[in-house]
Amino acid sequence: MSQLDKISISLKGIGQYLKLKRLMVPKYQRDYAWDEKHVNDLLLDIANALQNEEKEYFIGSIVVKNNENDRTEVVDGQQRLATITIIINCIKSIFEREGNERKAFQISNDFLMTHELRTEEDVPRLILNENDHDFFFSHVLNNKPNLSTKKEVRVSHQKLLDAKEAIEIKLSQILAANNQNSDVLIDWVEYIESNVKVIWVEVPDYANAFTIFETLNDRGIDLAISDLLKNYLFHKSASAIKQAQQNWLTMVSVLESADSNSTVVPYIKYLWASYYGNVREKELYTKIKDTVKTKTKALEFSNQLSDNSNLYTALLYSDHYYWSEYSTATRRNIRTINELGMVQIRPLLLSMLPKFDKKETEKSLESIVSLIVRLIVSGTLSSGIFERQFSITAMKIRNGEIKNRNELLESLKTLTPSDERFKEAFQTFTISNSSIAKYLLSTIENYRRNDQGSDLIPNNDETIVNLEHILPKKLNEQWPDFDEDEHRLYFKRLGNMTILNSRKNSRIGNKSYNEKIPVFSESEFIITKEISSNTVWNKESINDRQNQFALDSIKCWKMR
Repeated sequence: MSQLDKISISLKGIGQYLKLKRLMVPKYQRDYAWDEKHVNDLLLDIANALQNEEKEYFIGSIVVKNNENDRTEVVDGQQRLATITIIINCIKSIFEREGNERKAFQISNDFLMTHELRTEEDVPRLILNENDHDFFFSHVLNNKPNLSTKKEVRVSHQKLLDAKEAIEIKLSQILAANNQNSDVLIDWVEYIESNVKVIWVEVPDYANAFTIFETLNDRGIDLAISDLLKNYLFHKSASAIKQAQQNWLTMVSVLESADSNSTVVPYIKYLWASYYGNVREKELYTKIKDTVKTKTKALEFSNQLSDNSNLYTALLYSDHYYWSEYSTATRRNIRTINELGMVQIRPLLLSMLPKFDKKETEKSLESIVSLIVRLIVSGTLSSGIFERQFSITAMKIRNGEIKNRNELLESLKTLTPSDERFKEAFQTFTISNSSIAKYLLSTIENYRRNDQGSDLIPNNDETIVNLEHILPKKLNEQWPDFDEDEHRLYFKRLGNMTILNSRKNSRIGNKSYNEKIPVFSESEFIITKEISSNTVWNKESINDRQNQFALDSIKCWKMR
């Protein structure tokens, strides 16, 4: 008998499966991820189905892997199973508060908990992954107060709490609409048990689980890219699946410990581009599937995902321990690359850092910052062209064609705006991003200070140093040299901006130029203090100042 013959497919109410099965979400599966919108949509759909007396409400398919003498693994469907479990638990809690212990116990015994005879402990029928299980059991199912602040709590834990709160609100509304008659909640339990239908697919192994995933994807069912990639790698890893699972778990743990937001798919995209060439996110799964066709390739890429995850987190944070032996300037360059938002450079950095020695890395990062600034200011190439060239260069670094900064810059020569082109673009450069504007002005400030034998890094904290628009955002009668069209043209020019102590910045606000002059003259910043030498602030003043900035720019952002 083929393995496919051992796949079992049934159609029942999701509550029946919670009663019949002991389920677990494997540790390598993603955390609980539903937003309040998903939860509210499910609640509304069930409520409408009940109100309209619909015989069944279908919520899709759930794929599980059978394990002999152990819990059934949830391969796909944990979000729905977890949310339905929370709904049932909230209904149980309402009966507990009413003092109806009998109904609360029966609901718990049927759908939520089992009692293990050997350990004499109550355990959930549904166990979530390692990150979520303890919190789910303590704070969601058992209503233990959460003492953490919202900033401290894990993202998936907050989503679980948000789901619970949304469900409690909906159930309170249902009770209010039914004169607090809690029997209406029995209707919900019975409907979930028998009428909220799922296609339950039981498979004997991961190979079959992948086959089901493929079928669901081909049918246009929305599956997360990360889930598709994970299950494909597990499938292709065959007998080495334990190693592939451990590699995936290591990668996710490293990424999530550094950034609570979902970084898995961007990371895989950039790493893939550094080895195999540029790829758009929506094509990533197909590209990997077309390239990784053997067990050896699957395990190799799985190892790469695990091995490079720590390096990727170092790209996100300049205070990462990876940079502890690098210079302050290098850490500042990493921070600047992130502030400038040029994420397309990441494949190149993922290739460069393991290959270049420390000295070449530090020189290269300095030049990369200059390149990014020149590209931003010139603004003549699409991001798609950036990504392709960065990926091509990344692959050349990996195969040893590029070994140092000079060879790196030669590879990027076609992208790099010349000094003259950069200077011309800088003369009329406008910008809306205050963070980038502050960086540009701060760099010019330090260039001027270095000429005078001093150095000052303006604080990035907006409560200390802020961006000041000399010609204010809102035009008024105190600025007679500008009409509406001229104001729109000049307000966002870099020559109209400066850095200023935040307290002073809030004090001068939209005041006239004459009222601002004394504040500028007292500033500790050279580029701000020199503004006060202008008797008026008009179009010529802005142009002159920006022309001077343009001359400074080719020295501030040198390529070598």
